Amino acid sequence: MWGSRSLIITTQGVNPNLSVIRVSCMAVKRKQQQLHTLNIPLEWILLLPFVMQLIGTIALLTTLSNYYWTFLICGMMLLLSIAFGVFAYRWIKQKIEHIELSLEASNKKYKTLFDILPIGISITDPNGNLIAGNLASEKILKVPNQKLTSRTYDSHEWQIVQFDGSPMPSNEYASVRALAENREIDNVKMGLLDELGNVRWLSVSAAPIPLEGYGVAITYVDISGLKHTEEALRQSESRLQAFLDNAPTPISIKDLEGTYLSINQEFAYWMQADYEKVVGKKDYDLFSHEAVKIIRDMELQAIFEGIAVSFEETLHLPSSQRTFIITKFPLMDVHDQPYAVAGIYLDISDRKQVEMELAYSRDLQSAIYNGSADAIFLVNPLSLLVFDCNQQAVIMFEANCKQELIGIEGQILQKHQFTEAEVNEITEDVNLLGVWSREIEFVTKKGKCFWGNLAIKGISVASQEIYIVRVTNISNRKYAELVLKESEALFQKITTISPEVIYIFVRYGDGSIKFEYVNAAIEELLEMSIDDFMSVTNIHRYIFHPDDFESFENELNHSMQTLDIFRLEWRIITSQQQVKWIKSQARPELRDNGEIAWYGFAIDVSDRKQTEIALASAESNLRQINQELERLINLDGLTQIANRRCFNDRILLEWQRLHRENQPLSLLMFDVDYFKRYNDFYGHQMGDECLVKIAQTVHNLMRRPADLVSRYGGEEFIIILPNTSVEGALFVADLVHQAIQSLQIPHRYSMVSDFVTISMGIACDLPKLGQSPYVLISQADHALYEAKHQGRNRSVLFVE
Repeated sequence: MWGSRSLIITTQGVNPNLSVIRVSCMAVKRKQQQLHTLNIPLEWILLLPFVMQLIGTIALLTTLSNYYWTFLICGMMLLLSIAFGVFAYRWIKQKIEHIELSLEASNKKYKTLFDILPIGISITDPNGNLIAGNLASEKILKVPNQKLTSRTYDSHEWQIVQFDGSPMPSNEYASVRALAENREIDNVKMGLLDELGNVRWLSVSAAPIPLEGYGVAITYVDISGLKHTEEALRQSESRLQAFLDNAPTPISIKDLEGTYLSINQEFAYWMQADYEKVVGKKDYDLFSHEAVKIIRDMELQAIFEGIAVSFEETLHLPSSQRTFIITKFPLMDVHDQPYAVAGIYLDISDRKQVEMELAYSRDLQSAIYNGSADAIFLVNPLSLLVFDCNQQAVIMFEANCKQELIGIEGQILQKHQFTEAEVNEITEDVNLLGVWSREIEFVTKKGKCFWGNLAIKGISVASQEIYIVRVTNISNRKYAELVLKESEALFQKITTISPEVIYIFVRYGDGSIKFEYVNAAIEELLEMSIDDFMSVTNIHRYIFHPDDFESFENELNHSMQTLDIFRLEWRIITSQQQVKWIKSQARPELRDNGEIAWYGFAIDVSDRKQTEIALASAESNLRQINQELERLINLDGLTQIANRRCFNDRILLEWQRLHRENQPLSLLMFDVDYFKRYNDFYGHQMGDECLVKIAQTVHNLMRRPADLVSRYGGEEFIIILPNTSVEGALFVADLVHQAIQSLQIPHRYSMVSDFVTISMGIACDLPKLGQSPYVLISQADHALYEAKHQGRNRSVLFVE
């Protein structure tokens, strides 16, 4: 079978010995080429001297006349030629025998090497018929060489599958491709099915044989062990990736140079980028240089010291700015050397925001409560005793300290104290309307009298009713802010790093649940050992809070039916009867045996739950107080419409807004005609009621949310009309006059009418950059003065 055509074929990429085999193949080829060269017919070599003699004889015959001498020479040359031919024949025969012996020895040596190689080798003819195979091929293919040579390289008897388990088309076989494409085909991975259905995984290579009568040489390497190792590695990587993807906190893994090797889904969510767009990049591609420097310094510390390093850093993400507690720790190889660095990012932005809001609330309370220009008292509604006041109350009532005002009944600061009937009336108004207000005369601790606006508001704080009493010194028209805000420390620092518990649990066909894996963090969470925890089937029935068991079962059943991610927060009861809140997230996986396993994390969120409950209560109380104080600060105590402070704030805002929009702004300033006479003859009580009626009537006349009616001072009022031209302002002015006249408030001492009337000044302008809105106010005031000068009970438009 071997003869002069036997040879060894090699393929690339199988093992180091193949290079030796390739060299041997080339040597055999060269010897066969030499043998082919020596196959020149021997008669040609023997006739060579005779041809030479014949040529010499012809030459002699043409030049010599002595024929005897000529024949003698020719005879001698003939004898010499015969002797040369015999010698040449023997020499050539010896050389041929020597070459054949060498070739036979080489063939034996190469055949021995061919048979003992651990790599399976088969050889085909040009038509694809298998003509030879070594012992290793019999062992690997499980087919004897006698049976092997009866097949072709693409025979249907080969049951071959691809690396993913699907059948492999014959045109993708390495041998078929090598013969068809006339080139080497290396490392084609395929599975060979035996009669029992078992798969043996092979790496097959093939190369054309550049000799007549040969097709391709095929090599086989059994890689079943490698296949099983790769499958185990894939399952391990899949399990690790499942843990990473279901972690509720961002996690990343980088090499020692800072290049991202892997991230979980939560990290990709925060970065708003796909996995492929982050892996391979560095922090300089994602974050600011300042943040990257800090992160890199911490990573280097973790790498060189071999420890976990935690630090707080604010990162600018694509969607927002978030604050994280970042933990960096090295990943060690089998030689206890770092090969990568992992990072866990705990988002504490909400906690930071709450801390800032609480600090802001405390500062705002101190600034408004103690910095207010109004005196503020907190009064017990039952005893009417003052239990707190601000510093302005001490200043306004000329006390030496707060202690002089705390514990007293507020009425002693009034020039005329309320009667019992008035006190009852005030209480009823506060309970019914929520607020009571009146301008009265006060007396300071040093006996000085002043007029002030007294406003009383009943509120509920932490289920307790209290009165907020505000005294505004209206002698010199002081307006200021007032805020009462009660602060509480409602939020505790959340200190959790990543998921504390990593677990795998399985739900079997009978409905029972058992944990396959749990890390050591379970001992701190449940206050029990891992062995005790793992030894109990359906342990959730013993440690879950009874009120949360149903929600757990519902969420678990939903996850089992839909294979959606399991997410839930519920309570557990530890072995020490301590109730804890935990948050868990797990990814379900349907196994081949029909069981469902969940891979997930659990985090202790008890502190967060308590903080959320307390924070919700505190925010509700603070929001209620803030809203009421904001309303009181901007409200006139007598007329219950906007006061001058509110007007000043609004006019500035509207001036800037209308300047940007290039729209007109109109002001209507009016006061009550002969109001001093009205007060003198009808009394201050009737005067206050008159102002309240006018204020409420004009306020109800406004139809647009941006229109504002405010008390500017005494009996003087002003109206802001944004986006209103001169024509619109004149129209509104007529409506105001008609509304006041319709009130029919008697005023027998007026010089212009038997009823209360008003005089009004109108100003309209287009807000300009660099011009103050107070110019417009001055114009309206000037027009009001002109209306009075022209006889009152009219409107006058300011014209430059």
